[in-house]
Parts: sequence; C-alpha cells; structure tokens
Amino acid sequence: MSLQKTRDFMLQEKMISLKDKGKIMNLDKETIGTFAGKLIKIGNTYRIRDLDETPVLTVHEKVISMRSTYKFYKGGEQDDDKYIGKLKRKLVSVKPKYWFEDPNENKVFTMKGNIFTLKFKILKDKKVVAEIRKKLFKSLIKGTYGVQMSPDLDDDSALLILGIVLMLHHEKEENR
Repeated sequence: MSLQKTRDFMLQEKMISLKDKGKIMNLDKETIGTFAGKLIKIGNTYRIRDLDETPVLTVHEKVISMRSTYKFYKGGEQDDDKYIGKLKRKLVSVKPKYWFEDPNENKVFTMKGNIFTLKFKILKDKKVVAEIRKKLFKSLIKGTYGVQMSPDLDDDSALLILGIVLMLHHEKEENR
C-alpha cells in the first residue's frame, strides 16, 4: 500500500454492511486502501488491502483463549515466515489494557487511554508514536476517526499501527 509519506490517516467504517469493512484515506479524503473481515465472527480474519486488492496485512483473531489475541502477518497468508507478532489484552484489569509484541514476545507498542471511546495513544519505548481520536481532523466524515502518527515511523510500523487500530475498533464494537 502506498502510504505516500503520509502519517495522518482517516479510517471510515461502512455503516450498513454485512461485513466489517471500511476505507483507509489520507487527509485529502483519497482512498489509499481498504479493510475487511468475514461475516462469520468466530475466529475472524481481517485484511488490509491496497487499491489493486492485494492484501498487505492479515490479522487473525484467536478465539479459544482467555484473552483477546490477534496474530498479525505481512501480506495475505498466515504463514509462519510472514508472522509479525500479536496484539494482546491484559487478562484482569478495570480498564482494558492492550499491547503488541513481536514474535519473541518483546513488547513493541503499548496502548494508553480509552479504547472504547476511540481516544487513545500508542507508545513505543515510552514515546507516543500515534494518536487516535474520533475528531482528530476538522472535517471528519460520519463514521470516521483519525489516526495521527509520528512522521519518523517507517512504512511497516505505520501499516502495523493501522492494523492495531482497526482491531481495537473491532474490540470496541464486540464489547458494546
């Protein structure tokens, strides 16, 4: 997916849809990618695709587990050699706590704030690298939220953060 050197994104979910899907846009409201999950909610698989429908990131939801866990893969297949890491939720906490860890179980990103109001920050090495808010940019379209990332993040990290944000949005929807 051509991230076009932008680190500010708008994610728009399709309101009336049988699938969990939506668009990834830049601030000029140009679609630069799409995301979608299957209709059947058990062990859902999500994919972020570029404009020619090539999957650039696949996320598989692990269902049979005490906590929410999502495994991330580069591209469209869930192959071990494409495995990037997993998003996990802390088992017991008043406010849900999430983090993303690499294949060696090192924490790469941690989330801070209120996931369920879509107002939170993503930190790497205790530094804020992304901020997510419903009203981040002036002219947000209905059903859209903003993701503002640090300009020095590489494309792979930016794509990974987009995937994390989409899965946390999915968590919010599941826990309504």
